[in-house]
Amino acid sequence: MLLILLGPSGCGKTTLETKLTERGIVRLRSHTTRPRKSGETDDAYYFVRRDEFKKAQIVESVLYKNFFFGLSASEVEKAATQDCVVTLDWNGAQQLKRLYPFALTVFIDVPMYQLEKRLTATLDNERRKEILEQIETDSRCATDCDYIVRNFDGQQEEALEELLKIFANGKK
Repeated sequence: MLLILLGPSGCGKTTLETKLTERGIVRLRSHTTRPRKSGETDDAYYFVRRDEFKKAQIVESVLYKNFFFGLSASEVEKAATQDCVVTLDWNGAQQLKRLYPFALTVFIDVPMYQLEKRLTATLDNERRKEILEQIETDSRCATDCDYIVRNFDGQQEEALEELLKIFANGKK
């Protein structure tokens, strides 16, 4: 089974993904052409050159800040025998669902006032405005997702349990 986590910046997708892996769910790793960031773990991405990226049988990809990010067919095939999770944007999720209709999309919902509160205080007004506009854009896909899971402040464990229930219900 494959769950695709979607939602705006600051909604807790990555944290929930990490907590799912702690419960035995396999996180699918994307390939990227960007260099490794300082302190980034070896399993964050498959760090590859552009020519390697083109040979990797990528089934979902995006160009972001002049670097490619994408999920390979071999990563997605893990979902045939294991419970898997991946965090993508809406476009990536749509690309993946066209090829793998068994994948389920889950929108991680957080009220706007909580997202605003979660934004770092060190952001300048222009960057803060850009992020809030992107949050509004990302939130428009919620109604088109297979599930919506609330991750309100103080309810992270409940959100995690909801995701685990989706995995359990998918096996019936």
